[in-house]
Amino acid sequence: MDGRSCRRRLVVGLILVIAALGAVPLASPATVAHASTGQPFLVGAASQSYAPPSFGGSLAPFLGSDPADCLPPGNVVYAGARQFAFEEPYVDSKHSGHYDLGDPFLDCNRNGRWDGNYIGGGGNAPRLYTKVADAPSAQAVAIDNGTTSIAIEVLDHEGLFNVYQAEIRKRVVSDLTALKIHPPDRIFISSTHDESAPDSIGLYGPNAASSSVNQYWTESWLVPNAALAIEKAVRTMRPANIRFAEPIQPANLRQCFSSYPYIDDQLMPSFQAVASDGSVVATLANITQHSETLGFDSGASADPGAPASMGTVTLDQEATWLSADWQSWFRGKLQADYPGSVAIDMAGSVGSNETPEVFSKNISRTPEKFVDASHPAGCRTLYTAPGSEIPLGYYSETRALGEQLAAAVEGGFPAGNEPPFTTSTSIAGGRADVCVEVTNALFQAAGAAGVFGSRPVYTNKCTVILPVGPNGSTEGTELLTQVAAFQVGDGSFVSAPGEIFPVTFLRGFVGPQDMPFAQYGLPQWPLPHMHTPYRFIDGLGEDMVGYIFPKGNGVGVPGEYPATNPQANGTDRFGCGHSDDSESAGSGAADSIATMLVPLMDRTFGGIVEDIVSGRYVLPDGKLSRDPLGGPEIKCNVARTFAPDGTAVAIWRADGSIVQPAHWMSLSGRVQDAADRNTRGWIDTHGTRHWLDVFPDISNAPVSVIPPMNLPEAPLAPLLLVVGALIIGFALLRRRRRAQRPPPE
Repeated sequence: MDGRSCRRRLVVGLILVIAALGAVPLASPATVAHASTGQPFLVGAASQSYAPPSFGGSLAPFLGSDPADCLPPGNVVYAGARQFAFEEPYVDSKHSGHYDLGDPFLDCNRNGRWDGNYIGGGGNAPRLYTKVADAPSAQAVAIDNGTTSIAIEVLDHEGLFNVYQAEIRKRVVSDLTALKIHPPDRIFISSTHDESAPDSIGLYGPNAASSSVNQYWTESWLVPNAALAIEKAVRTMRPANIRFAEPIQPANLRQCFSSYPYIDDQLMPSFQAVASDGSVVATLANITQHSETLGFDSGASADPGAPASMGTVTLDQEATWLSADWQSWFRGKLQADYPGSVAIDMAGSVGSNETPEVFSKNISRTPEKFVDASHPAGCRTLYTAPGSEIPLGYYSETRALGEQLAAAVEGGFPAGNEPPFTTSTSIAGGRADVCVEVTNALFQAAGAAGVFGSRPVYTNKCTVILPVGPNGSTEGTELLTQVAAFQVGDGSFVSAPGEIFPVTFLRGFVGPQDMPFAQYGLPQWPLPHMHTPYRFIDGLGEDMVGYIFPKGNGVGVPGEYPATNPQANGTDRFGCGHSDDSESAGSGAADSIATMLVPLMDRTFGGIVEDIVSGRYVLPDGKLSRDPLGGPEIKCNVARTFAPDGTAVAIWRADGSIVQPAHWMSLSGRVQDAADRNTRGWIDTHGTRHWLDVFPDISNAPVSVIPPMNLPEAPLAPLLLVVGALIIGFALLRRRRRAQRPPPE
């Protein structure tokens, strides 16, 4: 073979290699093949109301009579009006038409307080419910892959203590075993944080020392009905497959925050179970939004969306209605569009993420400036709002929010172009105990007064339980709570026992200087331990211990800083409010929870931790930034305006190297076309995830670097190898040709 022929073949080979590199798609976690057309699961779903029946109504099948109605026959003294079951008899001495503090009552269960119709959460406590607008209920889905079964249940209320959840699980096992039906191997329960449901916590009574938990309702009605939802789901299981999607919340929602830092989660990881006939069995969406539109609405203003047949309906009236809040409209739309299905909203990292305002036009997804907006539950926000705001009201804002979120979830499963079915059929799950120290002095006092009902407390590192008195009174400074981790196919879930701030598990773009107390780090980062293509945060799961946030963010927890902040002022050094701090067990809860959760995740999901890299984002001008969109992180009386410097073009790592990502990566570990406020790292050419930890200070970090050339990461390395090989090949050919030349005469 002569040199010319060899060169020609090398050139042709190079062209073919380059063409092949351009034609082969990049491998990434988003590239999944369609599963087989079979149905590898059995799936069932059910919904069960636990709204109290009207007074004198049927309590079947669980009760033959109302346990709160101990009125002796012929007694006309305790004749106060009772609209609903589970209200103890009382004397309406103030002629208000309802029970008031100080009214004489019959203490049927001898717990020292009136048990009645209190609503949990919201404002203007106590609120006594007057109407069932839509029934707060339990939504459950049961899934079996032939070897392992699991049940996931979400309940409409502010939160549910683990003692009641344990009773639900115990009842499910007992009832199904009696029917000779195998109960689920694992049952995971959480709450929507609905603030228009009967109270299950106790903080909303007629005064600070009086519990609002109704023991008759929680133990005799909530528990058996919640168990029944799971049992019905198990009994209706049928062959099905599961598909996942990750839609995003509508752009016309303006996120409201109650406390700093102002970090949210717009993504809504979701799954649908689809039966063999193509019908949807269940849709579950993980949505990071509070459920409080009715709970904080008040005043004489009319709800403009109310049906004309109802006449004028005021916000004050709606504030006393029992409702699942926007979840009712959310579920209603999904269930209407997927007939025969059950829709479920699993609360995400709802801490500080208050109910958003709904506008007629889209809002920027890039932070703009600090805005102290007006909204019933409070609205500190980072976004200006074009267009008009949807008016308040159950038939107006509440409906619009629920139905628009449902439409966005449906957009993740477009008819005729649905996402592929799960590539994994794994089902796994586990639970672990956590001992949380209660440093909140108000919680300690409330426990001593019996406010939390049947909730026990502990001492000696949660090894000694302190008995609960007849009125619920107990004294101690430790709570035994739980965390959970479970997997269903391509989705992994972690449960947090309270209202967890997004910064706690999802991180964000803050550094030590952005925290009220810069000396504390962040809890362990759970996301890199999840591995699956879809990742769910099951907020208010397993228990309810209040707000959960990093220790460096705890400003106004009563009793934590008696010398420097004896009044528990909730304003930090940036002028930002922390109104949620008073409802936290303590600032150390997040560290305790993460310390037990992460090892549980590794046992459940496999012990390989995805790569975590310290570094910064490189902006288009070469500047290094913790935020891929610019900065600073917006505060309240300082750093109030965001300067968008364009989207990040590269990653600077703490070892000094620069990476130009093949793909950006969202906070749930999925491919992004461009960095945004949901970005948490990058994905390389091999589909490997790299989580960027921007929180630590890095001593050798420059202010800026030279931005890399705008070349995609994927083909760059192979092209360099090919070019290098070509150069070597040509050099060898030239040497060979010279060697073959005849010597000069």
